[in-house]
Amino acid sequence: MKLLDFDHPFFAPAWVRVAVVVVCAVWAVFEASQGAVLWAIVFGGIAAIAAWRFSTIDYSRYDETGG
Repeated sequence: MKLLDFDHPFFAPAWVRVAVVVVCAVWAVFEASQGAVLWAIVFGGIAAIAAWRFSTIDYSRYDETGG
């Protein structure tokens, strides 16, 4: 079992993937503005990794229309 499975049907809708990346990126900016550089790097890294993984996975197999 993976800690975070990016290839899960939960992430099939595009808005969910965008929301995950945006929330992590915004939280990284917030942490940086508060002076917590380590947490800013952590959340920025999570946002970058999530964006990269979401762009490399084909979610069309979870499409309800079957196409």
